[in-house]
Amino acid sequence: MNTLPSTLVGARVKYAREARNLTQDRLRAALGFNDRQTVSDIETGKRAVKAEELLKLSDVLDRDVEFFVDPFTVVAEAQYSWRASPELPAEELDRFEERANGWIGVLRWLRAQTVETQPSPLKYALRLNSQSTFEQAQRHAEELVARFGLGPVPAEKLVACIEEQFDTPVLFVDTGEPSRLGAISGAACHLDEFGVILVNRRESPARRYFDLAHEFFHTLTWEAMRPEHRETNSIEDRKNVRRAEQLANNFASALLMPPAALDELIEPARAQDVRHLVEVAAKLRVSTEALSWRLFHLHRIDEATRVKLAQRKPQQVKDATPALFSTEFVRQLHVALDKGQLSARKAAKLLSLSLSELTALFTAHELAPPFEL
Repeated sequence: MNTLPSTLVGARVKYAREARNLTQDRLRAALGFNDRQTVSDIETGKRAVKAEELLKLSDVLDRDVEFFVDPFTVVAEAQYSWRASPELPAEELDRFEERANGWIGVLRWLRAQTVETQPSPLKYALRLNSQSTFEQAQRHAEELVARFGLGPVPAEKLVACIEEQFDTPVLFVDTGEPSRLGAISGAACHLDEFGVILVNRRESPARRYFDLAHEFFHTLTWEAMRPEHRETNSIEDRKNVRRAEQLANNFASALLMPPAALDELIEPARAQDVRHLVEVAAKLRVSTEALSWRLFHLHRIDEATRVKLAQRKPQQVKDATPALFSTEFVRQLHVALDKGQLSARKAAKLLSLSLSELTALFTAHELAPPFEL
């Protein structure tokens, strides 16, 4: 009945117990164990849970048995750092996180099914901590651009670099109703095996790429500088931005706008020409405000030019809205359905999609649906 490692089942027992505000001793009594150590051993994975005990746990903790053994979720394992609007209620973010647990759970399950040899991810760690300077964060970003050949417009190659060189999947997701599309910008998710980046695919290209670069920083520094579970995505709320977020913003800025790119794209004779700089911002896939601050901090423009540039309406960038999730994720899902490892109905449920939406997902990634409606 139990198909998961004892450590994962135990983590879910602890998660459900704490959600019910029960002590280990109260759970011990409810399960009829002689001592609290038995509960502790279950939660740490030292002792496996028997089938009949799972039934008792389901009743006492008010969870379906599947909650404790479901291989398609990362509940109680995944650690998140969300960028969300301060106005978004905590319970709404919690509900969205439950959906994300399902997406990432499917992703992990699919990765485990592949028979292809997985490349060893390049171990590239940023030697940064909360005491590091903004200049150090920027320098690391600039070195990364050069090391991985991201070119004069790093945004264009960033997703491929993160996924292929760092074995960090990037999932483009829908984060809510159209009236609240900006409520959740994205997240960095940390698992023992790998990290995942979630990005709101409906936001503007400039916002998407900045969120991507920002969350990438967190995946590279999670162990040394674990971010808060929730951070603001409000540009106006700078006074509440913590040190880790400030470093992530500086890293993202330098990653998307390295000096070499600015040298190549900005014509020397027009270095103070706001109209020209608006065009450069569009080419780099960044906002005019982000470029204005970057150039100002590099002493390339004065304060008056910075203000003018920041206030200018950005050029419309014609980048298409990314298809849901990612091509590699959907490709692996296609293989699993085609081999009969997973049913279409089950896949749709796990991804919070209807069967017609699942069909559209494959079509969006130029794959023929491996099932018939």
